[in-house]
This record gives sequence, C-alpha cells and structure tokens, in this order.
Amino acid sequence: MGMKKKVLIGLAVMLVATLAFVPAVSAEGPRDGTLTAHGDGVAALAGRGSVEISGRGILWFRDVAGDARWTVSGYGEKREFSNGWIEYLGFHGNFEATGSRIIVVLSGNDIDLWAQGRGRFFLWGEGEYQLGPRHGNWSTEGEVLTLAPVE
Repeated sequence: MGMKKKVLIGLAVMLVATLAFVPAVSAEGPRDGTLTAHGDGVAALAGRGSVEISGRGILWFRDVAGDARWTVSGYGEKREFSNGWIEYLGFHGNFEATGSRIIVVLSGNDIDLWAQGRGRFFLWGEGEYQLGPRHGNWSTEGEVLTLAPVE
C-alpha cells in the first residue's frame, strides 16, 4: 500500500471518528437517512444506525458505545487492538453492524455499501452514491458528508 493511500485512510478514520455524532431524536421522534454507494477507494462511516458493506481490501470497525451487534463473512485475517478497533486484513466478504455509535471503514475495491441512520460519512476514490434522492460521485477531495433524513 502506497504512502499516499495510508495517509488518506488515516485521515478518513480521524475525520469521521472525531466528528460529533448527530442526535437522533426530533419532536417527531427518531428519523434516519439512507445511503447507498458503490466504488473503489475508501468508504468510512461513523454514527448511529445500521451498515452493510462488502468488497475487497482492509476493513476496520470500532464499537465506540459498546452496544453494537455485527457479523462478518468471507475471508480476512482478524486483528483486535486494545483501543477497541478490529481490523480484517485481506478482507473479501460482507460485514453488517448495528449500534448507537459505530465506525466502519473499508479501503479497497468493489465496495458496495448500504447505511441507514445518522452520522457522517467519507467516500474517497471513484464511484457513485445515493443519499436519499440525491445522487453524487465519490471524490478525491476528502469531503465529509452528513447521513441524516432529507427534509
């Protein structure tokens, strides 16, 4: 993995992980946004809700609140770190998680992503996404976007 890609992955993780999580309750009750995306590069999400992601590369996951439920299938060498991060090197499969404060990052190819909830996300590389009715393209600019209901 090249130095530029390592720096981008680290930046994505730091940007998404350090952003404030958006509160999920309004006067009307809980409402969530929906995101779908497909591409090659780095997909990172942090927030409350559910995530399904598949592809090939390196997957990182952290259950910040300690209440998440997750499943992983496919291939990859699992490593757990003392700070709560779980890493799957050589990941090639599917990952699903639900929690009140989770972070999921996949760096690689053939990334398919579905997320519903509230939080922030970062898509770097080449691909397309749909956020509610809004369609967009992945960027190499490093823009962090909000996952929230469309008003």
